[in-house]
Amino acid sequence: MEKETAPKQSRREFLTKFGVFGALTIAVFAFARNLYLFFTPSKKEKTYHKYLVGKVDEIPIGKAKEITIQKKPVFVVHNEDGFKVFSGICTHLGCIIKWEENNNRFYCPCHKGIFDKTGKVTGGPPPRPLDEFTVEMDNNLVFVKVEDKDRSPWS
Repeated sequence: MEKETAPKQSRREFLTKFGVFGALTIAVFAFARNLYLFFTPSKKEKTYHKYLVGKVDEIPIGKAKEITIQKKPVFVVHNEDGFKVFSGICTHLGCIIKWEENNNRFYCPCHKGIFDKTGKVTGGPPPRPLDEFTVEMDNNLVFVKVEDKDRSPWS
């Protein structure tokens, strides 16, 4: 009776098969981990930054003051019921709006969008009111609270 022996596998064949199997295993686990992290993001608390926009008596009632925050225009409006702070960017296509003091309104020259002094759309194509920021008063000073945005290294 003859003994049946399995054909010998060379070291090169073993290492090749081991390397391919190992690489596939690592790829599957990495994909599964990234898929899990994508569907269960970490819950970070929102952080805010306060910016000084002016003194209370600096802006008369019915007037607006344009300032720049994070390289973007912002308007501080002093209404009868207090201060409001609006983004200076139109909600239609992102154009820069202007304050028309004689008409007591915001106007977007790009597509003739019109907003009243409370930021509501009164004419033109904008789909929603101006973005509004939270206002805080402290010792005769007016502050605006802006949410910090997470930025990617590419933005």
